[in-house]
Amino acid sequence: MQALVDASRRKESVLVAGLDPIPSRFPEELRILPEAEATLEFCRGILEAVEPCVAAVKLQAAYFERLGTVGMGIYAGLIEAARDLGLPAIADVKRGDIGPVAAAYAEAHLGVYGATCVTVNPYMGVEAGLPFLEETRRQALGGGVFMLVATSNPSSREVQESTEPPLFEVIARMVAELGRPAGDYPDAGAVVGATRPEIGGRARALLPETLFLSPGYGTQGGDASGIRPLLDCNGGGVLVNSSRSILYAYERSASDYKDAAREAARESRNELRLAGARM
Repeated sequence: MQALVDASRRKESVLVAGLDPIPSRFPEELRILPEAEATLEFCRGILEAVEPCVAAVKLQAAYFERLGTVGMGIYAGLIEAARDLGLPAIADVKRGDIGPVAAAYAEAHLGVYGATCVTVNPYMGVEAGLPFLEETRRQALGGGVFMLVATSNPSSREVQESTEPPLFEVIARMVAELGRPAGDYPDAGAVVGATRPEIGGRARALLPETLFLSPGYGTQGGDASGIRPLLDCNGGGVLVNSSRSILYAYERSASDYKDAAREAARESRNELRLAGARM
């Protein structure tokens, strides 16, 4: 996780830009291109536009997988391009298998494709997360694994809060047990959404020293007030992801998509600074 922490401090930003490329929402001049070509051009444009304002980027793998072999080439190329810009790349894959299968996923995304971190669904137990942690420890590049603890989607309550103790608390304790010291934070982090501040606060109480990745900011309804309960005792410990609010900011602007994305990222970064979020 140290690579993310270092980038956040260098940029004075806790904002993560999510790359969720939806071709039907691309600007008109890109929609006339083949989807793969348009996706590459759009994402490269976004990367260059937001680089001054963000600590990292998060690539949603599904949007590249849907394009087949060429899409995964684009995915790998964007991770490399982010690295060249000094931006750690989080592979948002949410894999949830175990054993050799999990190890193969880990080798692919952390090794072959070169992501700094991955997201993992740990609901099959310790065996779902450990192979990813073992791979990032072998890589020894300051990466880590973010495990789903309390997600931002509305129906998550039906599962994550349906037991006693709540399932998200069980998973939080597992994250605490799996993580090893790796700089400022353990190498096992937690995905904790910005849309349920009360749950976020409870997750922070259970994980006082863990780095959080917080989705749901912006389009999904999360705001700076939802981030504050997630902060650790030093006012840090949270990286905040914003995807559609940045990518498609041009839809509510007179600017082109790159300028609109840059301005949206700048506004979000500054709002989070004012809320006291820092690394």
